[in-house]
Amino acid sequence: MSNTSTLNQHTQKVAGMLDFTSKSTCYSPFSLMHALSLLAKCSNDASIQELVQKLELNEAQIQDFVAQLKKDASIAVASNIFDANILGLNEDFKKLMLKQYDVVPEQLVSAAQVNGWCSKHTNNKIKEIVDSVEGMETVLISAIHFKAAWDFKFNTYLTCKMPFNGFTKQSEVNMMNAKFKMDYVKTRTAQVVRLPYCNSTLSAYIILPLAKSQKDFRDALSLANLQPSFSKCETALSLPRFTISSSFNLEDLLQQFGVSKIFNNIDCAETLNKQLRMQKIIQKTFIETNENGTEAAAVTAIEADGIAFFKPKFEKVVCDRPFWFVLSGTNGVVFVSSVVE
Repeated sequence: MSNTSTLNQHTQKVAGMLDFTSKSTCYSPFSLMHALSLLAKCSNDASIQELVQKLELNEAQIQDFVAQLKKDASIAVASNIFDANILGLNEDFKKLMLKQYDVVPEQLVSAAQVNGWCSKHTNNKIKEIVDSVEGMETVLISAIHFKAAWDFKFNTYLTCKMPFNGFTKQSEVNMMNAKFKMDYVKTRTAQVVRLPYCNSTLSAYIILPLAKSQKDFRDALSLANLQPSFSKCETALSLPRFTISSSFNLEDLLQQFGVSKIFNNIDCAETLNKQLRMQKIIQKTFIETNENGTEAAAVTAIEADGIAFFKPKFEKVVCDRPFWFVLSGTNGVVFVSSVVE
């Protein structure tokens, strides 16, 4: 990762806002910020200005990252606008959406229509994002899908059953094992390993906290661990296979950041020819990691109704207790997962 980004800062903050410890969870900072940047193009009133300020939403940085990701064959990024009155949309706004987001707004017809779009753009990993569009005026949606093989694959013959010590219980997992030179650092709070993927700009960051409390776990998702200075080191890594599906209603998260006005009124008269208020912000995610690589997907839908230390020669990293699994590119975090069970 490069210099401190909006996505990295956001990721650090949400560690204490979302529940990452009661069960294994996957969240996409990028998908939320991408959807909100789409919303920010619909208006520049006080509601949107508050949103941009409180979330430190850097639209230019997000757009640069989107452009970078779209050049990556392992990643598919898409967004769309479904509107109940498609004929009312401003022509200049539609041209802007096509140019900056590759979006051609569609008439909002049904939940099946929106869900079909989600399924198509996430390799069928997320098949439903809304259960009904009754009363909805506008649905803004962002999807991302990632699938890539490890640069250094895990040998399936070395995978074995091992105990995993979660916060509240012990379970048995399929533990993958590998030993090779990899990017490694031991910071003040964690062991951090970076694993590259073949032909991808994203890498996996495995953050294994040194201490074992839930507070220490949350604190380990820090900027120091999200963007450390690595050294190449012969490392024996034990990493469990895992599959996580998560669903969030993110209205409360935005309110924790101090965002409130968009839930009352957004003046979209010049773009969508209407006044809106935010009703729901839904995100669904999926991630699977095994010996071959990682597949991950996220969809965020916004619904509105009217109205470095000393490096030894050999290191051992055994993820047999809760750890963070972060997918990140040069511009910041795309997915962050807590593996706690």
